[in-house]
Amino acid sequence: KSLGGMGKPLNDVQNPEYDENGYTLYADETTGEKKRVFEALVEYPSVFKMKIVGQDDEKESFAPEIVDIVAKSCGVELSMVKHSLRKNGKWTSVTVHAPVKSADMLYSLYENVDKNPRVKFKF
Repeated sequence: KSLGGMGKPLNDVQNPEYDENGYTLYADETTGEKKRVFEALVEYPSVFKMKIVGQDDEKESFAPEIVDIVAKSCGVELSMVKHSLRKNGKWTSVTVHAPVKSADMLYSLYENVDKNPRVKFKF
């Protein structure tokens, strides 16, 4: 959908725009104002649901590691991070409910999760 019904569409998923730090930008459909996606689409504070998929080990340490990363990234105790897990062969998916206070905290959380070499996907 284009702003005012003319020109190229805003928020073209086939051709996203990025800011100088590589973050995807989202343009407000009414005003055309551009913000980073998590600034534009998430209200804060929020409990953000995130699924992280990775390879577990014989000690089943993947889920506790992910919960620890989330707790540290959000500045909360481990007990404050609700989570569930599901195993499918060698893969484990951990769904966490991250208590984030700002878009910067959420972006930092994603960056910290990315540092774990066993993480294969996150969404």
